Amino acid sequence: MSKISVVIPAYNEEARLPATLASVFDYLEKKGSDFEILVVDDGSVDGTADFVRRFSSENQSERGAVEVLTYGQNQGKGYAVRTGMLAATGDYIVYNDADGSSPIEEIEKLIASMDAGSDIAFGSRAKPDESRFVDALAYRKYMGNTFNLIVQALILPGIHDTQCGFKMFSREAARDVFSVAQENGFAFDVEILYIARLRHYRMEEVPINWANVDGSKVNVLVDSPKMLLQVLKMSLGAFTGKYKKVEAKVFEKRMP
Repeated sequence: MSKISVVIPAYNEEARLPATLASVFDYLEKKGSDFEILVVDDGSVDGTADFVRRFSSENQSERGAVEVLTYGQNQGKGYAVRTGMLAATGDYIVYNDADGSSPIEEIEKLIASMDAGSDIAFGSRAKPDESRFVDALAYRKYMGNTFNLIVQALILPGIHDTQCGFKMFSREAARDVFSVAQENGFAFDVEILYIARLRHYRMEEVPINWANVDGSKVNVLVDSPKMLLQVLKMSLGAFTGKYKKVEAKVFEKRMP
């Protein structure tokens, strides 16, 4: 059975992370496969890292462990995810938002896709599927759909939802894609899918259940224009050699 790594980026998530971390740990413990959970503390100034250390010491498993990766200054979600994905050692590596908006049980849909031959399987809140349940705020759904139409027009035609924070990679694909990814902001999801498409990885967009959780770090008015600018830069990146292959640098895990 494949070892699973779950990467959780966290910036000042002392309030929302406990429920998510507990659900992920309990699920993986019961599943019976080897696992690791890497919480990447993105320069938090609250008790996020201390909570993860306490959780790790209080929740022991023969199958796997919970670890925290830390660095001093906030760098952005893209940087945090990249750090965790390059440190992970699982056969299948998934990143999952700290708010738990994508229930961990939905990972079975991604695993099924990977077992069937995908290199990358990513959750979608927008791909048509009558069995899927999505509870999203109306204005965020409208902004998300508008952003996606622009992304499809520029660089990723055919993908319904780039921004769902629930994406699984084979270890090889993760090493390759994240070794050249450069976006630290919220548009990093677009970049990694773009790189993967440029490299012809087998990708599947998988409809999943999703529910909004209060406390999002995305400011629609401030971050949306930034994300659009980042996407425009990406559309030029392939022509300038920005995403050429390099040898992946694997980060060493540490637990201060």
